[in-house]
Amino acid sequence: MAMVDSMPTSPKDRNGILTARIHIPTTNLRELGGYETDDGRSVRYGLLFRCGRMNELTTDEHDVYQNLKLRMIVDLRREDEVLESPTPFFGSEENLHISVSDPNNAFAEAAAKAHEPNAETLILADAVRYYRETVTLNLHRYIPAFDQVFDTRNLPLLFHCTAGKDRTGFMAAAILKFLGVSDETVFADYLLTNELLGERTEDRLKVWAERMSKENGIAESDVDPEALRALRILMLTHADMLQASFDAVDELFGSWDEMRREGLKISDERMNAFRDFVLESPA
Repeated sequence: MAMVDSMPTSPKDRNGILTARIHIPTTNLRELGGYETDDGRSVRYGLLFRCGRMNELTTDEHDVYQNLKLRMIVDLRREDEVLESPTPFFGSEENLHISVSDPNNAFAEAAAKAHEPNAETLILADAVRYYRETVTLNLHRYIPAFDQVFDTRNLPLLFHCTAGKDRTGFMAAAILKFLGVSDETVFADYLLTNELLGERTEDRLKVWAERMSKENGIAESDVDPEALRALRILMLTHADMLQASFDAVDELFGSWDEMRREGLKISDERMNAFRDFVLESPA
């Protein structure tokens, strides 16, 4: 997939789908700029970025990151992920590692069910539970990450995980909700991952097929297609997953503002200052 370093200034483009500015599709690098909020303002470009791992960048891609002039990178991955795929240095930014995951690799545990009957249903249920438990069990792990985001001295800031879709996807959705972006737009931004990582997903499935072939002593063509379809669920974003987080916020806190105040310890005063910094009025 070709690298894209500019998009229309409006967040509405291809077929009316709401998108953010895309910088490097293959690493899911994009920004939250351009989205309209409920008070008529919009998110400023060039301040908040999201992506996946960055350890296999081409020279041109490295230059794109460098040109973002980042002040901080917040790495949401587990320690083993960081060691396996270190984040490169782009200039003078601070790279802060804040794992938001529990010690268990929930998605690896889900992937182990790929050969079970009804694997697709089981794996999707595990993924939905993961998103729900992000709010019900693991929200406290995100407190230091959001604390860095809401410190405007750290902007421009980039936050990322491995694929830039689950931990990063939840965090991006929460930031947009706090800023007053509509649910429709938040979900469209979340699901944009599927378009950007389409080719990479197929490549990863081929790797899984090769592994299954070797482990079971069979030809790749004989690998169970249902198992691969089940694994595909973990490589993409699904509205049901993010909806589970939304439902949990409603059930536990009643609103996103209350979740911000009580769950993430971000005061209204700090929220208002953040909004005034990152939002801009129409020209």
